[in-house]
Amino acid sequence: MPNCPTCTKPVYFGERVQSLGKDWHRACLRCYNESCKKTLASGSHSENEGKPYCNRCYGALFGPKGYGHGGTESHTFLGGST
Repeated sequence: MPNCPTCTKPVYFGERVQSLGKDWHRACLRCYNESCKKTLASGSHSENEGKPYCNRCYGALFGPKGYGHGGTESHTFLGGST
């Protein structure tokens, strides 16, 4: 029986959610960003270094500079004109 990557307790078949090639408890599959911790659904999130992130946090943390901040898809252009 596999263990949950978050709480390390066994994941029983009836409570399992599969994501990122692992079995999770439904309540344990959460955004890895400490200030968010949103509960995620299997397949509706992104990952970085094997850790799940909601799409909003993933875009803000790992996307292009300025993505999702300051209005509709604002981007930072360095050394060039807009």
